[in-house]
Amino acid sequence: MMMRPRLLALACALYLANPAAAQSGATKSLGGAMGSGKLLTREQLRICLAQQKDLAARKGPLEAGRDRLERERKSLDEGAASLDALRAEIDRFRTEADDIRRRGTELAQKIADFNERARKIQEPAAAGPMAERQRQSLEREKAALDKASKDLESDRAGLAARAEPAAKAYNEQLEQRNRVAADWNASRTQFSRGAQAYESELADWKTDCEGRPYREDDEKAILSGG
Repeated sequence: MMMRPRLLALACALYLANPAAAQSGATKSLGGAMGSGKLLTREQLRICLAQQKDLAARKGPLEAGRDRLERERKSLDEGAASLDALRAEIDRFRTEADDIRRRGTELAQKIADFNERARKIQEPAAAGPMAERQRQSLEREKAALDKASKDLESDRAGLAARAEPAAKAYNEQLEQRNRVAADWNASRTQFSRGAQAYESELADWKTDCEGRPYREDDEKAILSGG
């Protein structure tokens, strides 16, 4: 019975001589529910907290970058629809041009035939009432050919006035869209690299840190600069 006071005094002396023994034994875990991993050392906890902070800081900009790329993709799709409309208009102009060429070919053949008949009617042997009627018919035909030629030239000029600005606008929009698409593809590639790096580092953090227990006192020491 005489030994107990002495043992108690010795225990108190040892406790006061080792301040670390007075630390709280309370523990927490990283990232939610307590896992079954080994208790983190202070240095491991320091690394895990730094990684957690870095990942949290990168998450917002990555999500914003993803949203921006999606908006730009939609804008590119709208630009493609506008180009398709211009291209359809140009295709209609092309069809109209093909028709004008066909009419020009047919008119050239009619004029060649007219000139041959007109040459023959001018020969000395071509005389008399029948020849005169042929001349009158040729005059009427010449007037019709002249009108058809003027109409054709008018249609050709009108088509050029409409088609050339449309073709220019299409080419300019196509060139601009190609530049924007190239920039978007470069941005998407850069974003993909960043996103893949983030996902890889997040997976590593979950493996090495998430759910691992640590001492609250270690966390307080780290946050206070220790």
